[in-house]
Amino acid sequence: MQLLLNRLTPRQVREMVARVTLQAVLSDALVEAVIARTDGVPLFVEELTKAVLEGQQSAASAPGGISSGLEVPATLYDSLMARLDRLGEASKVAQVAAVLGRECSHALLSAVAGIPEAALDSALTRLVEAEILYVRGAPPYATYTFKHALMQDIAYETLLKTRRRELHRKAAQVVAERFPAQAEAEPELLARHFEAAGLTDEAIGYYERAGNRAWERSAYDEAISQFRKTIALQATLPADPARDLREAQLQMALGASLVPVRGFAHAETETAYERARSLCEAAGNAAMLVQARLALSNVYVNRGEVDRSLQFAEQVLAASEQTHDRFVFVIAHMQAALPMLYQGRFGASLAQLERLIALYDPAFDREKQIQRGSDLEVSALGVAGWALSYLGHLDRALERAHQGVAVARTLAHPFSLAFARFMETLVHRTRRDLKAQQESAADVMAIGDAQGFPLWRGVGRVYRGLARARLGEGATALAEITEGLALAAGTGNRGGTPGMLFSLADGQCAAGQYAEALGTVEGALALSASSGQHFFDAALYDLKGEILLATDPTRIPEAETLFGRSIEIARDQEAKTFELRAAIRLARLLRRQGKLGDANALLAPVYAWFTEGLDTPDLVEAKTLLDVLV
Repeated sequence: MQLLLNRLTPRQVREMVARVTLQAVLSDALVEAVIARTDGVPLFVEELTKAVLEGQQSAASAPGGISSGLEVPATLYDSLMARLDRLGEASKVAQVAAVLGRECSHALLSAVAGIPEAALDSALTRLVEAEILYVRGAPPYATYTFKHALMQDIAYETLLKTRRRELHRKAAQVVAERFPAQAEAEPELLARHFEAAGLTDEAIGYYERAGNRAWERSAYDEAISQFRKTIALQATLPADPARDLREAQLQMALGASLVPVRGFAHAETETAYERARSLCEAAGNAAMLVQARLALSNVYVNRGEVDRSLQFAEQVLAASEQTHDRFVFVIAHMQAALPMLYQGRFGASLAQLERLIALYDPAFDREKQIQRGSDLEVSALGVAGWALSYLGHLDRALERAHQGVAVARTLAHPFSLAFARFMETLVHRTRRDLKAQQESAADVMAIGDAQGFPLWRGVGRVYRGLARARLGEGATALAEITEGLALAAGTGNRGGTPGMLFSLADGQCAAGQYAEALGTVEGALALSASSGQHFFDAALYDLKGEILLATDPTRIPEAETLFGRSIEIARDQEAKTFELRAAIRLARLLRRQGKLGDANALLAPVYAWFTEGLDTPDLVEAKTLLDVLV
């Protein structure tokens, strides 16, 4: 495309022809023919001029001298082909180099070409002089590069298919046997050669190895590409149970690579894991079926289908109890915990997580764990902190969240670190530590931006924007929240959305947009009802009461009802933090009506329950209010 954009004028073409020919002279007719044929494309001008010049020199040395009928090649392909043909035996070395790639080492070229060193060096010298290849260094340590990708393509296409396959096979064998360091570092190179040689089984193995290596260094887009190539080749093999199980493994690896760069809930992620599940069920492979069900549980909890997610997790828990598979039992606890939390079953969720943390042994379990995004221990610690914050254990919540971050920092795994910092952000949000929330959310966002993790890019913006809104930054902060919600939604993520919509409504309130905030709260409650994600219901009813009073101070009965509903839900869910907030709102409202005794009777026992986090804003506010209610 760039070649077509940078066209030369006729005058510039003449100048370029003069530079290429140096002291040689082309007739005006030949120059005009070059102008007409090249349409001003620089590469075409250069190549056709060289072709004409070489043809003129060949004609001059032939009997009879220069022919007046010298022809200008009609296309760039013809020009490049003609230059290659004039190289004689050297063109065969160019063909071998083309098989090896755009660039190749002298050592590899020598091993694959299989011709005497003197003949090889002579051919390479001709190719360099003809500017077919560029050279860096001196043999035997030289590296050769095709000047134009088009020339490599042409040299490659001139090979007979049988010869092409033979050279690819030899290249793969030479790299594997004589250059083991390169084979280890570049398995995709061997995979490409084996595939072109028609050796499908070998190609599959090396493409899979390339995908795994890319995954290990967090190069997820590359891993996706390699695993998809592997799956496509696998599909060409004869159908049998072993082939299907191998594909199931590859689909699991593909899904794990899609999670960071597409999202847990993306349609491509679901497709990979669902394909793995169907293959495992058809083959009756119980061990791999467990992995697929756990992965799908993760997909559906992040899609907001919490009941479906928990169903998969409970199937795995039941199976692990029968088989006494400790590790599967451990990981299934994690997968059951998150949908339980979204359902508002905070105590049950925490019990699952604490059981996991107690059983988890990093020395053995980390190597075995099914990679579904974040590290298992990091996930358990972070989500435990999140659950503890709602249950009212505010200091322990922060401690667990910090532990998750500390473990993540030891792993050199950016996705796990982003997860841990996000859990820490949620704990800061519950504790109402705006500065800490802004800092950790900014870190989540930065990791997401740097690594190309769309979910973390989105949620980082949501919670940094909320902190900024509450710190008085107004409209720009609200725009950041909206941008973050759109990024998160683009991954297909719906898990936790009522909580993020609460953040949007909270930001709208901070910006004075009460009508918009009320609409957002209503939408969040509707989503909660339809998806079963009730974990933020208490906070949403509480905020709705606040919005009504802010827009019309006379709507006291409605606000009282909403605050009372919030308290009722929070008590059912053991969500002491949400209960405290709603109790503060209702006690303040009762005080305005002169009902000091009722206000004290409501708030005092809730405040007295707390034994930690007494310096957090909610508890400080409650204590201040109780002091004036006596």
